[in-house]
Parts: sequence; C-alpha cells; structure tokens
Amino acid sequence: MKNEYAEPFTPKNTTVLMVDYSAGFINTFRSHNVNDHLTATVALAKTAVGLKTGLVVNLGAGQKPYPQLVTALGGHPIIYRGGEYNALDNPGVLDAVKKAGRNRLVIAGISTDGCVIETVLGALRLGYTVGVVEDATAGLTWETHDIAIRRMVQAGAIPLTWLSLATELQMNWEAKETAQAYFGLISEASPGLTMSINAEHEAAAKEAKARS
Repeated sequence: MKNEYAEPFTPKNTTVLMVDYSAGFINTFRSHNVNDHLTATVALAKTAVGLKTGLVVNLGAGQKPYPQLVTALGGHPIIYRGGEYNALDNPGVLDAVKKAGRNRLVIAGISTDGCVIETVLGALRLGYTVGVVEDATAGLTWETHDIAIRRMVQAGAIPLTWLSLATELQMNWEAKETAQAYFGLISEASPGLTMSINAEHEAAAKEAKARS
C-alpha cells in the first residue's frame, strides 16, 4: 500500500504557498529568533524559485511584505486578499494554487496559530497533501507555535524545514539543472554546512582520481 507521507516532494508535484509575511508583524512574534526566521523565509522563497516548484505568495489587505522576501522573489507576483484567515478561502489565492497544477502544498508564514494553521487545515480539507515549513513559520510564543504545529501534524500535515524541503526537491546533488541554485541556497543560509559539503566533494574527487 502506497504511503503518501513517504512519497517525496518534487518540483512537479509541489506548490509553495507563502502566507502573510507582513513586515508590520515580524517583531510581535517570539517563537523564533528574527534573524533565523528571516533567513529561513528567504531560503524558502529561493527554494521555490530556484528549484522550480509552483509558488503562490499572498498577504492580507493593507499588509507590506518583508523587503528581503520581495528581493528573493525577483518580481514574482504577490496576491493581496481580504480578511480570510484561511488563505484558500480567497478566490484569487485558490485559483492561483489550482493553476499551478500540483497536488502537494508546502505552506509557511505568520502566524502559526492564525492564518497558517487555518490555511493548512483548509488545504487538507480540499484533499491536498500538505507540508508545513516550521522554521519559516512563526507564532506569538514558542508554546502557541508548538501547539499549532502539533495540531496540524495530528490532522495530517507533514513537518518540514526549508533545508529538508530543498534537499528533497533536489534529491541528487549531481542533478545539474538545479544544483547551482541548491548549493547557492546553502551557501547563503548555512555557510558552515557549505564548508563541510565542499570538503566532502573534494575528498570524493580525489578518491575518484586515484581509482582512475
């Protein structure tokens, strides 16, 4: 029997849905360090753009997006909806998700205990396989974030980080079409990991040369 939770997220089956990254709210959340949260948010956006998933970005009426996110999106459109807590209740957002043509949604945003949880539960009700990117999602406190994540997972959402998602989408570091984008992401967001990867690649190249 096929286990949908074990099936990989791929560029062809995944749309990243980014919800309510409003600059006016970022300093009200205490579940994550702000710098870590911004790093993960930008990395998630660049993952979607660079690894060629579907991508739908939306904000509530009157909100202004994180400037760093706007830069990472590189001109990708942002949908401004009304007061819906479940972003998929907005016809424009739902239409964009449907037009992306993927059966898996990866959702992240603020706040965990507000629009994110309602959007995740709404997507599950619509029959999507749903992942939630925890490090690119933030709540008022660690407790409110944690309880909301637990409820989403209990309902069937798959917990992710931006790096676990990016690695699953890449799947093979030799896949040349997206390798530059993938390793560029890691270099920006996790330079220490990049140093380790480079050392491993150098060792592998030396071994291959020695065997030839």
